[in-house]
Amino acid sequence: MNNETFEYGQVKISDDVVIIIAGIATSGVKGVSTARTGVAEGISNLFSKNNYSKGIKVEINENTVVLDIFINVEYGYKISEVAKEVQAAVKKEIETMTDLQVASVNVHVQNIIQEKEKDKEKEIVESDLTIE
Repeated sequence: MNNETFEYGQVKISDDVVIIIAGIATSGVKGVSTARTGVAEGISNLFSKNNYSKGIKVEINENTVVLDIFINVEYGYKISEVAKEVQAAVKKEIETMTDLQVASVNVHVQNIIQEKEKDKEKEIVESDLTIE
């Protein structure tokens, strides 16, 4: 947890806050697939506040942050460009929102997701959530 002392007391920023900021920034990058690895996991996480924290590890030492982000890239996007955009977006958001310095953002590409796979998973999740 990051501690900073102000005139009226301390402000503590937990690792979870940094992870959520990184997750939101990552999900906003074009080419990053938001599809989860499994349908059951996708349904259980659909309404979870931890939805953005999947696949992100953070290490905070004093005021320096090191992140490992595990993503799936949509087919057709250049992997190196998507990874660079993720790094830039995450660094910018964390430094802007927390005043922490980002030492590194390590992006790990785990899978390539095709449109067919995304559509199938979306249909299954939507059909399971339909209320009759």
